[in-house]
This record gives sequence, structure tokens and C-alpha cells, in this order.
Amino acid sequence: MGILSDLTLQDLRAATVLGIRTAITNKINGMTKKQLIILILKVADVDIENFEIEEKTVFVEGPEGEISRLMVSFDALGNKIKSHKIDRIYYPTGEIDTITLTELDALDVVKSVRKIKHYIDGKQPEIIA
Repeated sequence: MGILSDLTLQDLRAATVLGIRTAITNKINGMTKKQLIILILKVADVDIENFEIEEKTVFVEGPEGEISRLMVSFDALGNKIKSHKIDRIYYPTGEIDTITLTELDALDVVKSVRKIKHYIDGKQPEIIA
């Protein structure tokens, strides 16, 4: 296994646990006390169980001009952990009519939906669902 800083996420996923431990040990062995303290302080706040390491975003245009944005989050092993979908519907004049925010779990089961209605007459947007 290469130098820790040269490894990609794909390299780490393909590596063995022993290989990752060895790379980490080799990196830590060369650190000063100050660098070790900074490392520990940075890692201490990380929620390891719910750590998101990747997010992929896809934009899709629908048949009536609506635009959907799907953001999918993955954990360190590449498992999908959640996704967010944002749908925008536009007035014929081009202004945003409605934005729908949908949260999905790892199995694409809907966890929550919020709709925000926008108005072209100057009225403030409001949550309608």
C-alpha cells in the first residue's frame, strides 16, 4: 500500500484492514506532538457511524420543463446512506412556482416531503406541505 496521502477512496476501499492500519501507523510515526494533537482534535468531532464521505448529484429535466436535482450520499465503504431530491416547477414566465424537497433513506423510502410555493405577485414564499 502506498503513502497514506497518495491513496484514493477507491484504493482505501480495495485495501485490507491491515494495509490501512499499516499506512496510518506509518503516517502517524512521522508526526510531531503538535500534529498528533491537531489530528486527534479534528477526528474527535467526527460521527464515525454516520460519516458521509461522498455525494453525487444528478440533474434531470422533466417533460414540462421541471428540473429535478438528486443528491445521493454514501458512507466510507460506498454504501448509499440517504438521498435528497429537489424538484422545481416553473411558471410559464420562467419564475419558480413550487419547490418540493424530498428526503429519502438508503432504500429510497420517503422520510419527509416539504413543498414551498413561490408567488409572482410579490407575496413571500410559503410552505404548503
